[in-house]
Amino acid sequence: MQTPKRSPFIAARRLRQRGQACTEYLVVTTALVAVLLIAKEDTLSPFAALLLGLKSFFGAYSFALSLP
Repeated sequence: MQTPKRSPFIAARRLRQRGQACTEYLVVTTALVAVLLIAKEDTLSPFAALLLGLKSFFGAYSFALSLP
């Protein structure tokens, strides 16, 4: 049996769709990073608050591990 040949139109459409998905991921990721880095005047940025929370968690975790 012969395998059916794909039309170049279908292949080109799939490539465009892949490029569109990449662009959408880039836009969403850029927006999320911007939201994390924006700081208010009197508060920490969400990214800095996340880092402080992780440091605090690690300190408590390492203390719990050091207990006999």
